[in-house]
Amino acid sequence: MSDFGYFLSCEEHGPAELVDQARMAEQAGFDSLWISDHYRRWNDRQGQSPFVRTVTGALSQAVSLPVETAVTCPLVRTHPAVIAQAAATGAAQLGGSFRLGVGTGEQTSHHGKHYTNERLPGELPQILPTPRHFEQASELVTEDRVAAAVPCGDDPDAHIEALAAFVDAGFDAGFDVVYVNQIGKDQQGFFDFYRTRILPRLRD
Repeated sequence: MSDFGYFLSCEEHGPAELVDQARMAEQAGFDSLWISDHYRRWNDRQGQSPFVRTVTGALSQAVSLPVETAVTCPLVRTHPAVIAQAAATGAAQLGGSFRLGVGTGEQTSHHGKHYTNERLPGELPQILPTPRHFEQASELVTEDRVAAAVPCGDDPDAHIEALAAFVDAGFDAGFDVVYVNQIGKDQQGFFDFYRTRILPRLRD
């Protein structure tokens, strides 16, 4: 059986909001937390990018859920020895339930040059040299296009069906955690919805 975790997006929310969401996630019945480790936000509308190490420390005092970074790049902006110290500190604070997710990073957040976005339609699968270019291109992604890819709205069956597909795919591939994220302002409504109408059915 898969665990269901909640993804804390540092690009969208400030540190206090992230801690509040973590509390709500635990109360809703989520099993773990996954938190982004980025130096800058994806676009100007988001306006956030708190330091993940500080937020992780706050999480250790607010919840009892395991926490994993997504993903830390132990190369360009932070020396590997500092990352190791931070990970050991996080593990001590969280009673051993901290996992350091590592990767080489992406251009915007870790290397500061440019990044690609192959999923945009038409001729847009090209190098977009600045976040402003990405923001302009993102205006082409409509609500209908998003709804075709991820569950939106308050239909429990749509959420159950989408998550069940990830559970099945993950089981076949050897993955055992599915992470969910709420994009938008009604965080409490989302967690109430998952606590009462989604997570119990998924676990049944």
